[in-house]
Amino acid sequence: MFRRRPMLVAVGIVGLIAAGVLGGLVALLKCEPPFYTHAACPGDFDTREKASHVLTRIQDLKTDVRTKAEWGETFTAEELNCFFAETMASNGSFASLLPEGCHDPRVAIEGDRLKVGFRYGTGLFATVVWIELRAWLVANEPNVMAVEVCDLRAGRLTVGTQTVLDGIAEAARGSNIDVTWYRHNGNPVGLFRFFPDQPQPASNVLTLEVRDGKVVVAGRTRTDLPLPSAIGP
Repeated sequence: MFRRRPMLVAVGIVGLIAAGVLGGLVALLKCEPPFYTHAACPGDFDTREKASHVLTRIQDLKTDVRTKAEWGETFTAEELNCFFAETMASNGSFASLLPEGCHDPRVAIEGDRLKVGFRYGTGLFATVVWIELRAWLVANEPNVMAVEVCDLRAGRLTVGTQTVLDGIAEAARGSNIDVTWYRHNGNPVGLFRFFPDQPQPASNVLTLEVRDGKVVVAGRTRTDLPLPSAIGP
């Protein structure tokens, strides 16, 4: 009986350590990044009105790219969050566009960094997965945007990027955007090529800026050429 006591004590210590490690991991997973908490939009009339306005402007922009000589639009992080809150919540009309198990996306723009987060899973191990990005147009490469993945986490835990990168590439290709990934200074960088099926695209993206809480996009279209394929579903 007495000889078993050291073994029981050892087992108990191991159990306590395992419980502590598991509890620490859960705490790290449960920790929401401040930008995600602050980006929440109330489900009120103002949010719904802004979301509807954003959807109209997105549809108008897609039409303008195809039909106008010059086009452009600016979206604030607040407007995008209202759009996400109304259309990509669990029962939102565009919720099916998110990967399975993901819901409630939110964004923040801090300097030249775009942060995107969403809730993943349910129950004890539900967490907020978020990614920090930088984006810019590639010089001397028409219609090519570079996107650098600066950080990718679940709560406070760093996670692998390959599955996420594959998902981004698949979604982009579904919108007629070709993607090639490489690494620069240890970070994944994606080259997103718009209108890849057109040797000489009629439309050219001339401005793409992420700054001061806004996303700005603008360009030109040669209306005397055949209309380009639409971006997006």
